[in-house]
Amino acid sequence: MMGLTGFEYGSKRVSTNSDVKIANAVKIYTELRGSGGMSKSELANRVHLSFASVSNMCTTLEQSGLVKVTDNVRSTGGRKAAMVQFVPDFACSLVIDMHHTQHIYMGLLDLENRLEDYTRFEVSPDDTLETVLDHITLAYNQLCGGRKRNLLGVSIGISAVLDPKTGMVLQSSNPIFERVQLPRYLTEVFPNTVVLVENDANLAGLSNLSLIMKTDPSIKNLLFIFFTQGIGLGIVIDQKLYRGTNGFAGELGHLKVSGISKVCKCGGTGCLRTVATLESIAQDLGEIDKVMSLESTTIYAADLARRYAAGETAVVKRVDLTALKIGEVMADLFDLFNPQEIILGGNMSELFPHISQTIKQQCRALSNLAREVDLMIRFVSRTTYELVLTGGSEKLFQFWVEHFFPEIPSV
Repeated sequence: MMGLTGFEYGSKRVSTNSDVKIANAVKIYTELRGSGGMSKSELANRVHLSFASVSNMCTTLEQSGLVKVTDNVRSTGGRKAAMVQFVPDFACSLVIDMHHTQHIYMGLLDLENRLEDYTRFEVSPDDTLETVLDHITLAYNQLCGGRKRNLLGVSIGISAVLDPKTGMVLQSSNPIFERVQLPRYLTEVFPNTVVLVENDANLAGLSNLSLIMKTDPSIKNLLFIFFTQGIGLGIVIDQKLYRGTNGFAGELGHLKVSGISKVCKCGGTGCLRTVATLESIAQDLGEIDKVMSLESTTIYAADLARRYAAGETAVVKRVDLTALKIGEVMADLFDLFNPQEIILGGNMSELFPHISQTIKQQCRALSNLAREVDLMIRFVSRTTYELVLTGGSEKLFQFWVEHFFPEIPSV
């Protein structure tokens, strides 16, 4: 079944004994993931299965190379108990971060979303889709270093609207990919491989969900605001990405804010992205050429943070306006979705320590619900490419256990 892209998938129906065994194996396997290992008895308590069932499943998983079982834990009776450990390097995911117009990041990540290695290559305005695909092939071969790897698949993060039925890229920040069916082209580069394409903000949301779940499994509903060249919104409901009917959910950058009359690239006025991106700040400060000359926009964010801390009047005034408008939009989001957490991340992270209180105060002042419940607002400082790469890895892992586990997918 060539061209499987996995834009939408539901829960696997469990009906036969084989299905039940696989479902139980998935329970055990995912419980071990990120745990550092545990005894079979502890594992049985966690997954609510009998010790005998867990022991048999662990033997099967060990024979497949998915877990490692060692006798190195002493029980209270003095006998050694078997320790079961997840094997994160059994397979890897290849994730391609295409959210930026000027460069692309590629990374290999293990089954616990740890970044094994990554590379970056520049994208020229003169590049064609074929040129970019050639760069991807070369970069992948360099990452593998001649080693043959078990590959779960290829996950792509892109700043664009995606058609969930065809995989067509719409409204891409990079014209190279506009109205291109990326999965079809990537399956030519990586034949017999699962290829998933997802909005970059959605992947950033998944990245943070996977981290939060390790410490607080009760978190099920969150919003992730992703600041890059635009502003995206990752919506996680009941631990699943919400994309909307046509895959267009989360286009936060074009939400209108009060008191802003600046014309957006979309032709409208008052869009959030005209006031709450690094590019918009640079334009208003007359520094857009400075930003364009830098290797990364995070360098400009760090420069703004330094000038803000020094009290440079124009910078303080303009950055504070950004904080107020972010808080305004967050208040609306909280009243609409009532999430357990709203998380902010992306290329503005260097500024967050200076404006976080203003954002929180504005959000709580304008939200009707924030006065009734405790609203958790979190800021993350991980780089944009790290958020996209780890989120893409998580998406592939989820897709694998849903559709192919315990086999390595081949389509």
